Amino acid sequence: FKVLESRYDIWAPMPDVFDPEFVRRADVTIARIAEEIQGSPWCVGIFVDNEKSWGRREGTVEQRYGIILDGLARDAAESPAKAAFTRYLQEKYADIAAVNAGWGTEIDSWESLAAGVEFNAHPEALLADLSTMLEMLSNEYFKVVHDTVEKYLPNHLYMGARMASWGMPDETIKASVKYSDVLSFNIYKEGLHPDTWSFLKDIDLPAVIGEWHIGSISDTGLWHPGLVHAADQADRAAMWTDYMDSVLAHPNFVGAHWFQYVDSPQSGRAFDGENYNVGFVTNTDIPYPAMVKAAQEFNRALYPRRYGEETVPGEQ
Repeated sequence: FKVLESRYDIWAPMPDVFDPEFVRRADVTIARIAEEIQGSPWCVGIFVDNEKSWGRREGTVEQRYGIILDGLARDAAESPAKAAFTRYLQEKYADIAAVNAGWGTEIDSWESLAAGVEFNAHPEALLADLSTMLEMLSNEYFKVVHDTVEKYLPNHLYMGARMASWGMPDETIKASVKYSDVLSFNIYKEGLHPDTWSFLKDIDLPAVIGEWHIGSISDTGLWHPGLVHAADQADRAAMWTDYMDSVLAHPNFVGAHWFQYVDSPQSGRAFDGENYNVGFVTNTDIPYPAMVKAAQEFNRALYPRRYGEETVPGEQ
């Protein structure tokens, strides 16, 4: 399918979700997932995609709306997203003069706008339209994926797109809420900062963490501790507990998926060279005792703490 790109993409360009080929690929992919799941009741639901480059919640205009600016610079004859943006603008503004008055531009016709435009300044009217178009793009993405999941996996939850904390603009979150059963975020921090994630308390949906880890090079033989650093394995276990305590304290979060069960290879994983201490076990299946003990203690008390019970079930 066609794509939209910015200078701030992390893993790959964004799909042009208005491209019919994107719709077809979503159908092919989710149909295959459904074949593999075979309606299993042990599968609660599925994520689709991971850490897409939607844009930043804050930062420069280019960081927030880079993919939309790229779309506007394209020719509508070659870009389904640009064609959709052009239709939106034609419906909103009476004529091209009204666009110029709001944007501070000198576009001579709708045909010129459709052929591609770039900007030297970003007045408020333009920012408002960029925001609307990002929400349009996000809305179409989540609608296509949700409807396809519903088609092939009607008895399973759609658990969102595992948005990275660096790539979750408000417009995209707003769209995801409309179509997701569960919101999902990858949060590589020391824990959940209450202010950063307070917006979820106004959303009546459960949330899960798709990825997080803490690592150390102490006593591992690995060359890199990962994205969040601990001093040694004891500190790593303590930081694991602190992180999970912050998840438990947030009323929307119902789980956190550790990345990953086994350490990276010492020589680095094949496709990008990551050689992180990310495992609960080494790459020879030897457990990290401090991590195992921390998880046992936390999970044993998890439900009593969440629901206010004084004793652990089964204990006096």
